[in-house]
Amino acid sequence: MKVSVKRRGGFAAINEDIVSLDTTSPNEAAAGQVENLVRAVNFFNLPSNPPGQKLGSDFLKYEVTVTDGGKQHTVTFNDDDAPATAYLREFIQRVARIR
Repeated sequence: MKVSVKRRGGFAAINEDIVSLDTTSPNEAAAGQVENLVRAVNFFNLPSNPPGQKLGSDFLKYEVTVTDGGKQHTVTFNDDDAPATAYLREFIQRVARIR
């Protein structure tokens, strides 16, 4: 399984890769943690653009992509502290700590 998190946009036109993980790496404990997090948020069933976000072109946007076997899914959302995407922000923080 591969997990990629990118942050883009905002006033400063940020373009950064926050996380790039491949669970086939030698660290089996970390691989299991990442795979458990993906399952816990039911990632492959999430909408590509979650509802409940604030509108605005100046927000930073997160793009989270998970590839597992033949499946790939990307979720994009604003970094706007909306309650509707709090679980995705937590997901990113937890995955970033694992790497």
